[in-house]
Amino acid sequence: MKTELLAPAGNMPSLIKAIQNGADSVYLGLKSFGARAFAGNFTFDELIKAIAYAHTYGVKVYVTMNTLVYQDETEEFLSNAEAALKAGADALIMQDAGMIAAVKRRFPDTEIHASTQMHNHNDAALEFVYRLGAKRAVLAREMDIAQIKSLKCPIEKEVFIHGALCICYSGQCLFSALTNGRSGNRGVCAQGCRMRYRLVDENGKEYFTNGEYLLSPKDIGLFEDIGALLDAGVGCFKIEGRMKSPEYVGQTTKIYAKLLSDYHDGKPLKPDPEDIRNLLCLFNRGYSKSHLFNVNGEALMSKDRPNHRGTMLGKVISIGQDRIRLRLSAPLNQGDGIKFEQSDDGFICNKIYLNGLLTASAKAGDIVELDAKAGTHIGDTVVKTTDSKLLKLLQNDGKRYVDISGTLTALSGKPLRLELIDDDGHKAIAEGCPVEPSRSAPISRCDLMRGIEKLGDTPYRLSSCTINADKNIFIPKSALNALRREAVESLTHMRTFVPEIAAANIAPPKLRSNDDTDSVRLHILVRTPEQFDAVKDMAAGNIYTEDVRLYFQNKSACPSLMLKTDRLAEHPESFHGERLLVSDHGGLQMYARGNDIVLDHSVFALNAETLTVFLSHGVKRIALSPELDAGQTRKMIEAFDAQNHFAPPVEAVLRARHELMGMRHCMLLGALGKTACDLCGKTRFYLKDEKGNRFPILRSDSCKSRIFHSRVIKASAQDYLLMGVKHFRIELFDEDGKESRKIAERILRQIERRPV
Repeated sequence: MKTELLAPAGNMPSLIKAIQNGADSVYLGLKSFGARAFAGNFTFDELIKAIAYAHTYGVKVYVTMNTLVYQDETEEFLSNAEAALKAGADALIMQDAGMIAAVKRRFPDTEIHASTQMHNHNDAALEFVYRLGAKRAVLAREMDIAQIKSLKCPIEKEVFIHGALCICYSGQCLFSALTNGRSGNRGVCAQGCRMRYRLVDENGKEYFTNGEYLLSPKDIGLFEDIGALLDAGVGCFKIEGRMKSPEYVGQTTKIYAKLLSDYHDGKPLKPDPEDIRNLLCLFNRGYSKSHLFNVNGEALMSKDRPNHRGTMLGKVISIGQDRIRLRLSAPLNQGDGIKFEQSDDGFICNKIYLNGLLTASAKAGDIVELDAKAGTHIGDTVVKTTDSKLLKLLQNDGKRYVDISGTLTALSGKPLRLELIDDDGHKAIAEGCPVEPSRSAPISRCDLMRGIEKLGDTPYRLSSCTINADKNIFIPKSALNALRREAVESLTHMRTFVPEIAAANIAPPKLRSNDDTDSVRLHILVRTPEQFDAVKDMAAGNIYTEDVRLYFQNKSACPSLMLKTDRLAEHPESFHGERLLVSDHGGLQMYARGNDIVLDHSVFALNAETLTVFLSHGVKRIALSPELDAGQTRKMIEAFDAQNHFAPPVEAVLRARHELMGMRHCMLLGALGKTACDLCGKTRFYLKDEKGNRFPILRSDSCKSRIFHSRVIKASAQDYLLMGVKHFRIELFDEDGKESRKIAERILRQIERRPV
């Protein structure tokens, strides 16, 4: 199996660095619809140039269109997808299920890769995206080696081996969207996970956590462990980093390209120590083997710093009025960036004083003085965050060639002819004027060879050349150069040629309404038996619960009771003949047949195409995503109605304390270490942000953590009633029975338009 190394390209310089340092493929985004909106990204003209450059070297280009798409964006999205395919994109990386279906209908031959944002965390989820039309899935970063090895779905598997790790399950985070109005599913995450938090309990007691960045994990760095992934059947190794510098991209690609080459050559997997030192200086949050090798607790986290750690430089030994004195433990050069760790302040070193004199550099062991341009104190440690010499060195690193073979035919009286052939079977032929006999100075075979080998700044390297030439012939050097240039241009054209994409006009499936509800219905999610007992006789709709015991004890006596499935389950339990609130794509794949199912809002549907995909699986109704406002909901409903001639059976959530994050990681173990296990279950804990907001932390039986919103989010039923919505929901959290009943009564009066 060919192993593929996939590198990030946030801009053209990064793309060039990735390719020149050994990437087999690169992934990049356009100016819209990519999950990294703040990367440089590419215009369509830049995309054409980028693809041509990559294809010249035999490198594939995958375009990220991996955001959720609102109804009024669907045509623009599909237009962008078409433009990317016409430019020669080898695949589209996508998240939105409806847009995947729409692209496959319009362009059936398109290669689709299901983004990690699709929550590809088990075999059932992979089967869903595979049947939807994806050729490859980017596996959720929460999967471990054993899970990956056990996968049965024949879809190609791609895994992140290096770079940033989201602490929340991939594609399941609502933290930024619901607290900052910037959706991670829409490419504009505000990175609430990299902010400061304190850990407090329900009584307000604050706990010492040895760092305030309690949601900030270290980066993934597998290095010598990639062999285990190869043995597990992974075909593509992905580096994260579209927001990183070209030098970082080049250095990371270089390290893993060498490791993969060593693995296939049977050599030990040991990266060059100097390469690692250089990488650490370019960017690092510290490294862990992440969930792939079951790293958890404090070992997974970077609690003391959410950004670049740099490399150790020295310590502050004294502070004067104008200067700071350091003892260096590593070299320092003019133009280097430094940071004082405890004050988290720093600057670029424009002036370095050694023995009272200005110097361009200093070595380990030297005592130097720097201008006092940052806050610090005696004993503070200093790190180097940028290395000016390293950046200059890496500007010219890496040179990649495409090996070709050539045949030059130079027979007297016949046209001069050059054939260039690459390993992909492309054959470029150039012919010149007839070869003339020499009158005085015949050209030698060495001169002929030099003329063909002189490939200069082209991507090509002549690995072999056959010369069929008569003796005593004359060929002007200019003619030989022109012949070589023509053959090279022809070969490049062949390598970069983009065939016309096959287009189709397949209509979306027509659906029939399966909702026979005439009146409005209220559905209620309960979390405790007390809440269930308080509201079970109030609503004409369903009662949802996550409590498996509560469901099975009461399902016979309460026909409206439904069990909410676990969206984080690594091995989902089999159900048949049950009533289920399905919370992930995998559950939709597993439970659509043989069960009565409703689709929860954690399976995002932001447009009519996605509603169609989900409803075609036989679900009764779909809960509206918190990512939708009333205006976007209206547009989605109208578009669906225009296509199917009935309103979609959707359910509006009117009151909920939404779950913002679900983590494989134990939040308390990461914050408190092993002492957390003595506290777990005894009290409720909260994350408290710098504004004083408190986010409840709930723990599952398998030690997964769930973080909920600091407040209850409420919506008015009025707008939804005008749209024809007949299904409404409230989600209870920790209310007692009396309060639960009051809430349900208030919402019932609202949706039934009775006086409150």
